[in-house]
Amino acid sequence: MLGEAAAAELRRPHRQQEDHFSLVVLPANPPGLMLQSLLPALAARAPVLFKSSRAEPHFAPAFLAALGHRLPVLGDAYAAATWTGGDETIEPPLHAAARVVAVYGTHETIEALQTAVTRRLIAFGPKLSLGWVSGDIDLNHAACGMALDIALFDQRGCLSVEAALVEPPMAPAFAAALAEALAELARDLPPGRSDTAERAGVRLAREDAGIRGLPWYGNELDAGTVIVDSDPRIRPSPGLRTVRIHPVEGVPTLDEWSGRLQGLALAGHMPATVRHTFEHAGVSRFAPAGQLQATDAAWRNGGIDLAAEFAAGDRAHRSSCTNEGATMSLPCRNA
Repeated sequence: MLGEAAAAELRRPHRQQEDHFSLVVLPANPPGLMLQSLLPALAARAPVLFKSSRAEPHFAPAFLAALGHRLPVLGDAYAAATWTGGDETIEPPLHAAARVVAVYGTHETIEALQTAVTRRLIAFGPKLSLGWVSGDIDLNHAACGMALDIALFDQRGCLSVEAALVEPPMAPAFAAALAEALAELARDLPPGRSDTAERAGVRLAREDAGIRGLPWYGNELDAGTVIVDSDPRIRPSPGLRTVRIHPVEGVPTLDEWSGRLQGLALAGHMPATVRHTFEHAGVSRFAPAGQLQATDAAWRNGGIDLAAEFAAGDRAHRSSCTNEGATMSLPCRNA
């Protein structure tokens, strides 16, 4: 529930003129993105129409209905609807009228909207998050924290850990402990639904590790797979709680990932030079392992101040922030 002070502030009339709304295009996962967009809109006193994914059409309308019941004055300021993307009977009038269009999605979705939106577009494209493990850790505590950052949203969120960089002496022991933590977590936090392509991707990753002689751990395909990969190059996870452990000493090479990283889960001490490297590559959130996805309203996804963007959305010029810059993101799959 909202605090009483916040509720009193929000009871003040909102701007609801026809051309004073923003449009937010949501992906299927995770539903929390809707809340992360709503809070800045509330702070900016900016009405918003949310386009829910057809794969998840229920959460946004249900939440907004509950919010409107709690604070009736907001009932006409926020709404959610679902329609097929690109529908020419629906989207052109919305794109023409919206002060701001914010989209979370794939490269294809963003490219389509860059052509269609005539005013201000803010695009949050695909990114991933990593883990960092130093030698001065409590092994089991670090593994349990990192397992939670991997398992939440089944790696479908931009703050889900997909690979971990570990100081070489710790890599084998940490991998084994992480696999055990993932297996235990799967009992309390069961994996969600998976499709044939995702399961095939995990099986392929396991077979590739076997062919290359890499140590790997895991039982059920969707309950976690940990691969110790001597190749320092980072690759996106195939999903289903699959993570690669890369033994890395010193400052990692992140040139090819510049602008494509979102968060870093920390286990142990990180030298200032290493942190600077991650910041330079675009990492916008650093948090202790197990807390990476526990963001609050103050976090600016990808460095973007959405409250300011919503408030200034009636500026005449158009701006497009793609995944090449500081943006929030979701993995391409299921977006």
